[in-house]
Amino acid sequence: MSRRGGIGWGALADASMDGVGQTEDGIVVRVNEAFASAFGYASCDEVVGRPWRDLYPPDAQATVADEVLPVVRDGETWRGDTTGLRADGTTFEQTLSVRRGDDGAVLWVVRDVTERHQLEGELREEKRFFENVIDALDDVLYVVDDEGTFAAWNEELCDRFGYSDAEMADVDPRSFLAPSEADELPPDAANMVDLPDRHNVVDLETADGEYITHELYGATYTDERTGDSYRVGIGRDITDRLERERALQRRRDELATLDRINELLLDTVRVLLGTDSRDAVERTVCERLAADDRYRLAWIGRPTLDSDAAVRRTTSAVTGDAPDDLPGDEAVPTADDGAVGRALAAGEVEVSSESPVLGTDDESVAAVPLQHDDHVHGALVVHASTPDGFTEREREGFAVLGRTVGFVVHAARNRQLLFADAVVELEFVVPGDGSLLQDPATELDCELTLDGYVASGANWILYLDVDGAAPDVVRDATAPSDRVEQARVVTTTGGGGRVELVVTESALLDRVQPMGATVRSATVGPDGGRLTIEAPVDADVRDLVDHVRDAFPGATLVSTTRCDRPLSGGDRPGGLLDALTDRQREVLEAAYRGGYFTWPRESTAEAVAESLDIAAPTLHAHLRKAEATIVSRLLDAD
Repeated sequence: MSRRGGIGWGALADASMDGVGQTEDGIVVRVNEAFASAFGYASCDEVVGRPWRDLYPPDAQATVADEVLPVVRDGETWRGDTTGLRADGTTFEQTLSVRRGDDGAVLWVVRDVTERHQLEGELREEKRFFENVIDALDDVLYVVDDEGTFAAWNEELCDRFGYSDAEMADVDPRSFLAPSEADELPPDAANMVDLPDRHNVVDLETADGEYITHELYGATYTDERTGDSYRVGIGRDITDRLERERALQRRRDELATLDRINELLLDTVRVLLGTDSRDAVERTVCERLAADDRYRLAWIGRPTLDSDAAVRRTTSAVTGDAPDDLPGDEAVPTADDGAVGRALAAGEVEVSSESPVLGTDDESVAAVPLQHDDHVHGALVVHASTPDGFTEREREGFAVLGRTVGFVVHAARNRQLLFADAVVELEFVVPGDGSLLQDPATELDCELTLDGYVASGANWILYLDVDGAAPDVVRDATAPSDRVEQARVVTTTGGGGRVELVVTESALLDRVQPMGATVRSATVGPDGGRLTIEAPVDADVRDLVDHVRDAFPGATLVSTTRCDRPLSGGDRPGGLLDALTDRQREVLEAAYRGGYFTWPRESTAEAVAESLDIAAPTLHAHLRKAEATIVSRLLDAD
């Protein structure tokens, strides 16, 4: 330690853990090692002889000069916090004590508190963090001290039970409990901290007198530092859970009743899958249902050709406990508010307590649409023996039965068409060739699948399913091509979606379509793709292969398969679409491929019309005519 004359220094400075220094006339004349170290100097000699201003940054110099030294000159001691300047130019937080000696020298005592301040800041942040976490809980949390008063609580407790923070400090914790449950607590609230750990379900009362069922867990915590004990509790509102449990129990009760119904439905479905006659299908369903003692009567109604407000009962399908004067093959009127009429119009199971046939008050009737896709072939009408004979679950079972019967009826009507013709499938492997779809598939490392197309005048409308990339990115990647007139996103899913492209030309479609062939599937990935062409068995396969290779040089034919099924596309003679005009067929397919018929709709009529380059009213007109033609052919087929 360097020493100069001045006030008595003594052994205290040398032994002090704090930095001690002495100045005379503004110059440092003596310091201990802790002082030199605090300011970042290797030895005391490096500090001695420096002005005290060298030890403080400008803002701290002003504080010392304007606040500290005037106090010291008046003979008082100054204590406070300030900032010191280390030898390397960095600063540190310090507590400073300065006083004046009898000989006029100034004594400085310095302590580096940078780490302490940092720790205190971290502790404050940690405290705020945990307070925020506790306040963010959906459960209520509280702490009761050994005097029986609330020591702490979270915001959820106040919000849920209607108290302010100020009110909570004066609330008796036992006041939340119903009287019968509060009696189980110690008479002295201070003894609550001595309760054993417990987990129970209780009704807790709000400030407004409402009771909320809670699952409550309480435990006693003792602070090891102070020895104080606290009762800590967490409460969870289980009102919704209890309701779910009650609903589950009701569902279990329903399932016990539905076991017999499900067995009946499954047995009926097994029989249906082996039947190819519509009359046999309908008769089988009614006989199986009417044989069960839960039902009095089961019959099939078919829509009449001249009115949607009536059904014609199928005589051979009537069985069960039917009255002697039940009409054989006459129309049964069904008003718009009747179950049968609603089922035929809406395509959903309808239940009513009024029978359109028996007219009695001690039964209920369910009308089940026999539906395949959007076409309702008729209605299965079942009469139960009780006014409330059809639960929600039972209706769901009948809905499944109705769809199954509708499917079988549809298949029976179209079985001959499905297997009368044959096609040949040609499968190709296509290398990456810089085509319209290959470029974005390679650039975006995704897979594009052609899922239908429509010829629209001189253009083609392509519908691409995207896997591995965002549809809007694919749209933007294809839009710059001079062959693309329009590009839009139809729908977006988690890993892809669907994109619609309107192109002026297609090297493949322009070649294979005139030959009566269709593109059954086409998939393009980063390294190329696969293509399946479907053509009539009498098509010139060699010529078709040449056309494909003209469109995609390097394409390799990997398989040729004859399939005993009709050519896809719905164009075969006698098909439902055969009666449509070319424009009606074009509009109908574009609307379908573009998601107009989905629910909710993926494309508006305006979007589909823009792709076809027609006005929206024109599109609606073509759609309405096409739908009317198809529906009339379906109904006339009966």
